[in-house]
Amino acid sequence: MSKKMYWLFFLWIITAFLTSCSEKRQPAIPEDISFAATVNIKDMTISFVDLEKKELAAEWAMEKPYTGALILPDNDSILLYGKQLETADLYSLKEGKLIDSWETGEGIVNGILLETNEIAFADQHLNEIRFFHLNGEEEKQIESEIDPLTLLESGEKNKLFVLSFNHEKLGIIDLESKQKSGEFTIHPSAAGAWLNEKNGEIWIGGHGEGVEIEQNIHVYDEETGKLKKKIPAASMPINFLGQENQVYVLSHGSNMLYKINESGEEAASVSIAANPFEMAFAGDKLLVAGYDSNDLHILEPENLKTLKSIKVGEGPFKIVIRESVK
Repeated sequence: MSKKMYWLFFLWIITAFLTSCSEKRQPAIPEDISFAATVNIKDMTISFVDLEKKELAAEWAMEKPYTGALILPDNDSILLYGKQLETADLYSLKEGKLIDSWETGEGIVNGILLETNEIAFADQHLNEIRFFHLNGEEEKQIESEIDPLTLLESGEKNKLFVLSFNHEKLGIIDLESKQKSGEFTIHPSAAGAWLNEKNGEIWIGGHGEGVEIEQNIHVYDEETGKLKKKIPAASMPINFLGQENQVYVLSHGSNMLYKINESGEEAASVSIAANPFEMAFAGDKLLVAGYDSNDLHILEPENLKTLKSIKVGEGPFKIVIRESVK
């Protein structure tokens, strides 16, 4: 074999090897199942729980430290992102393979799918809120306070509220003009929020400052920013979900889940999981993930009774829900 032929053969081998690596496939997720997927930080996996069978359906072993995910409107694409990653990666669920990567740069810590079918990312490297179309094209960047984290959309008023973890400000973005439209001062180390549009209030939790652990939900007037009241929810209330005049509050410092009515009165509470960070609604069920217990709990929202606990990967940090396509 001539030297030229040798090198051509060598390059073909290398190309074939790299191609096989880049086309690594994950187990396909059938279109006919509804699932809750947990993004697990500690072992870099994604667990798919079949919501009808209430059992683990599949697990993806990833090669990047993803921390968050979004299910796109086609119900087949899952967009994965993480603070340490240069790209947000789009996978087809039914094919179990990478189909696109968006050049975001590092710093993406949170993302939400807006009612306009745009995606808003919180970028802690640039300290900006970044808006993307579903094709991965970036539309606009808007400067935020330092370390933006929690994003809260008001579809009724076409606003996006932005909480910055290390700055005592809540920023407001007009989603029509994509311009900052206001801000007000809030308590330190704020995290997690719920918009009570009926009463014109924003409920905000947090971790607390220094040795002072946050023990309350702070309720602000949505327009003026005035602190209206505090509601006890010990300790570290950091996640909120509203449904039918009730709000569910997860306090990860005490492993407590609270059910509170809109007036701030506690209707029920239960100790749940170990170090719970994340929860979601799936139909008429409430899901809570235990970051240190590595499990997903399925509960009745009415009485907070646990129906089943399912083991998932290590360190579930984010839950996304997909209803069956067929």
